[in-house]
Amino acid sequence: MAAAPAPAAAPADAAPRKKGRKVVLLAVCLVFSGAGAAFPMVVNVQGMLAKPKEDKAKDKKDAKTAIVPFGEITVNLSEERLQRYLRVKLAVLAEAEAEKEVTDLLTKKKAAVKSTMIAHLAGKSVKDVSGSVGVTRTQRELLERMEEVLYPDGNSRLKSVLFEEYVVQ
Repeated sequence: MAAAPAPAAAPADAAPRKKGRKVVLLAVCLVFSGAGAAFPMVVNVQGMLAKPKEDKAKDKKDAKTAIVPFGEITVNLSEERLQRYLRVKLAVLAEAEAEKEVTDLLTKKKAAVKSTMIAHLAGKSVKDVSGSVGVTRTQRELLERMEEVLYPDGNSRLKSVLFEEYVVQ
């Protein structure tokens, strides 16, 4: 009787090859992810994407702005246990050639703008309005609310909201 070759020998040789391929693939992935993470440390990515310095200087000269005072807003913050409030005194940074237009719009629609801002701020907690991140976020959100009321068509002449006072108590 002739003995048949053992079929188990072929699959046993194939298993280490597959495992070896997985290890090599894992090593390649690790090398590339490490290189991708290190790339911004070695190369000035922001410098590559930024405008040339001459353009920045020209933009700053061309971008004339004016500060238009708005007034003060005081609102109770949304806190469960304590009565806390936020008091801000605002001004608006606008394009210089639109200063009269912005001043007139703010005077005409001050009640609507103030009401929108109060409604927005009343939903905030102390944590939401504290720290530099909270202050910056609040500035951006108040600018958006102000633009919604003053420029519903989306052609805003406002640059940013400035805080003259910012008190959380």
